[in-house]
Amino acid sequence: MLASAMLLGACAAYGPYHPNTATEPLNSVRGPADGRYKMAFIEFGDQGSALDESQRAAALSVIRKAERPLLFVYIHGWQNDAVSGDTCKFEHFLDTLSRFPEMREHKIDLIGVYIAWRGKDLTVPGLDLLTFWNRKSTGGEVAAQNGCLAAISELALATRAPDKKLHHCVLMGHSFGGLVLGNTISHSILDASSTGERNSNPWDMAVAFNSADDSISTRQLMSELDNIYKYDPVRHAYVGRSGVLGTVAPIDENRPLLVMLQAENDQATGGFFPIGAGLANLVGLRYHWTQVSVPGRNGEKVSEKEFETRTPGNNKYLINYQVVPRGEATPPPWLKGIENRAVEANAVHNLRGRVFYTSTKNDGHENKYCQGSTYNPDERKLASDNEVWRKWEIVYTGNARVPFWIVRVPKEIISGHGGLWSDNSIALFTALYRLHSGR
Repeated sequence: MLASAMLLGACAAYGPYHPNTATEPLNSVRGPADGRYKMAFIEFGDQGSALDESQRAAALSVIRKAERPLLFVYIHGWQNDAVSGDTCKFEHFLDTLSRFPEMREHKIDLIGVYIAWRGKDLTVPGLDLLTFWNRKSTGGEVAAQNGCLAAISELALATRAPDKKLHHCVLMGHSFGGLVLGNTISHSILDASSTGERNSNPWDMAVAFNSADDSISTRQLMSELDNIYKYDPVRHAYVGRSGVLGTVAPIDENRPLLVMLQAENDQATGGFFPIGAGLANLVGLRYHWTQVSVPGRNGEKVSEKEFETRTPGNNKYLINYQVVPRGEATPPPWLKGIENRAVEANAVHNLRGRVFYTSTKNDGHENKYCQGSTYNPDERKLASDNEVWRKWEIVYTGNARVPFWIVRVPKEIISGHGGLWSDNSIALFTALYRLHSGR
């Protein structure tokens, strides 16, 4: 009885953590007093049902009032929820972008939606590591049900309503949130409208950081895309293969349908995940594996175990891009911002090809703004005193050349499993946004 009571006491609260009430109908929305950005919460339970239906309505209301919405929808990962430190880091990301001079000059309505689920199940240090299998399963459940996809679709459709003067919707996911994101939208990527038009998704760009999913669905998605598209080096685009049914519009090579960024020194997905997957197979007495084709390898087949026990960003059969160094750089003289100046440089200065800047030493200095879930948008953010300018390039390295990038990233940009919020990671993300928007 005592052990049961202790275990129950160690369980994380079920939520919702940001409920809307009659007296506080917008409790699920927050932001600075000057309104330079808004951040909304939408929370889901373990079976993928919304914990507070009014949260989606509140987020949609914010979008509908915006004339020029730039929407970021973020799904967190393992060991996080709607009141963890990740909420602060996402808000710091929004705040950093809101201070970018062009945001103000073009009167952009910056909006963030934090999609939350119970990534944290136990609160006792050490015991929380045992929730890996349970929370991975829950992430899959959230992705498999209709609630999350419906919310994302409604948010994206509201963003690109006909009355908007400008609009852009970007989806983001981290760790098991990358699992949720990838599995939620993969069927939509392959879907076609009643007129036969393929890939008519309402969102503009989707990026997963250090996805903690196995590679099975990723291999299948890449294989299907390889059946539909071929790369045309003259047009620098992915075009429909002959004989493919439906309308297959060309896709610019720099506008993939989904991007997965993988830190090279991520021990959680590179080391712990294969161990966890192996233990699950051992306990489940699973030892029979199908031989499946490798995308883009002309019929080569390997055991599906190669995909079940490795995440996409750590699978040699799937990785098709890498960020490589291109030397030191000097900052452009026209920069106006003060914090993470490479963000401004990448967003405004269209460098040749897939070259981009970083401007800081990846030492975690940005974490000083987030010691918990509370964020202070009025605190002045200063530039790093470790400013180091470098150029990098995203290059194709082999495997299937399809509109789905799986990119290995050096630790100087994304360090470790939780490094997605570093200054240099955001600089890379901004470069991807610039490429995708065609600026």
